[in-house]
Amino acid sequence: MSLAKQCKFFGHIITIEKALAIRDAAQAKERKTLAFECVKCGKAVRPHNSGDRCAAHFVHLSRNPECIFIDPPRDC
Repeated sequence: MSLAKQCKFFGHIITIEKALAIRDAAQAKERKTLAFECVKCGKAVRPHNSGDRCAAHFVHLSRNPECIFIDPPRDC
């Protein structure tokens, strides 16, 4: 399984850490309008915090089985 650690944001490639900082700095109502895109397929993604089982990564908003970045299991 390959987790996405970078995304496109307004045409620039940024890291997961930068995306999390942007998300956290945005007001709650603005968070859903942030335009993070997968660097491989161009579909919408959201930054996901690290947890006990997974490092921080991007998750597709709608699953895309054709993308090389496979979304981790839901318990991750």
